[in-house]
Amino acid sequence: MSDEIGSVMMDSEEVLIMPEIPVRANHSIPAVTAIILLLGAAMVGFAAYNSFMNDELYSEADEEQLAKQFTESDADVTQEDLQKYDEDFSNSTYGTWSGVLFSLSTLCLILGGVFLLRGDRRGIHSGALGAFILISANLWGGSASNEAATHLPEIASLTFATLYYIYACCGLFCMTSAVMPMLFASGRAALAPPSANLAVVNTVEEE
Repeated sequence: MSDEIGSVMMDSEEVLIMPEIPVRANHSIPAVTAIILLLGAAMVGFAAYNSFMNDELYSEADEEQLAKQFTESDADVTQEDLQKYDEDFSNSTYGTWSGVLFSLSTLCLILGGVFLLRGDRRGIHSGALGAFILISANLWGGSASNEAATHLPEIASLTFATLYYIYACCGLFCMTSAVMPMLFASGRAALAPPSANLAVVNTVEEE
């Protein structure tokens, strides 16, 4: 017994199988990710430079300006309070290692961007590692800031710590961007090894 489908006669034991359509690689996805990682590397590199070149966070003029702003916000913060915060924070373990951590993050982000521009899947791992270091460093920085600001009013302590948590969110954005090519089939295809791409092409030609 057979059924007629259009002009094709099929036996009852035959089954229609849809042909596999190869995914077309979209190289713009890893390219956009690479640009984001390289821009992030530039900003983190600037933070690393400041960590190595400056012994303290703020200059005297900055401390005077900050004290004035806090006073206008009804927070009793003097320039001497800010100097003590700056000294305690800069001399903390985080202050000693922050430049090294930011430098490592910068290097990983740069490598991730370069690898992705070349279509190398290793760029995802390198970029994600750089973003993870950035997140961890800023979370540590927020904790170190809280410890150095115990003598300050709560609003001042919260303000300084929040800055580092915002920077940690920037690291989270870089990590999300690093794995973005793996979220799309066309992005994964753009990062597939050359040998795998050749195998797919040969299979399609044989069929």
